Amino acid sequence: MDLRLLYKNNHVFFLGFLLFVAVSIFILLGYTKEEGFYLLNLYHSGMLTYFFIYATYLGDGFFCIAIGLLLFLFKRRFLSVVVLSSYAISGIVAQVLKYYVIEPRPAILLKESSYRYFIEDVTLHNLHAFPSGHTASAFALAGVLSFAATNKNYSVLLLLAAIFVGYSRIYLGQHFMDDVLAGSIIGVTSAIICQLFFKKFAERKFFSTASNA
Repeated sequence: MDLRLLYKNNHVFFLGFLLFVAVSIFILLGYTKEEGFYLLNLYHSGMLTYFFIYATYLGDGFFCIAIGLLLFLFKRRFLSVVVLSSYAISGIVAQVLKYYVIEPRPAILLKESSYRYFIEDVTLHNLHAFPSGHTASAFALAGVLSFAATNKNYSVLLLLAAIFVGYSRIYLGQHFMDDVLAGSIIGVTSAIICQLFFKKFAERKFFSTASNA
């Protein structure tokens, strides 16, 4: 399998992702970092806050690892390895960038502003905003599962779930739009690399045909 075939088989996912990237770039070019954050946080409610506090866990490392282990237990060994490896790559890249790129989170940058939606015991206060690790993990997982899905209509649901995770990071005051966009690109790129690598170099040697059904 090559990149062209991967795109052909998963064009719904890729087109949806490109639309998300285009909208994100429009926000980044049309507004300052702070203005874009305010734009995406025009409305908050108790119900939405409750929803996004839990939705954000879909991008948590423990969730991704749990999915990978469950797939292994259900004899989907190839898919399990791709899920876990894409999570590992996206996580490593995100953490390396966080170490070298010192970008304040919204609670630090906007501490003198009138913004009132930061959430006690949820919002983080540090200088490691870029990129969003939760978003990277969520998009890596969504990409791998979309590539594996027989019914490509599921790609839309998986992509939307990843976008919800990305937005939850902004809603909860953890990240800005550029952090989320970078995380999404890292995640999808990791999914592509792992899918192509294991399909080309490892599938026949390490995985049985039955485990890839």
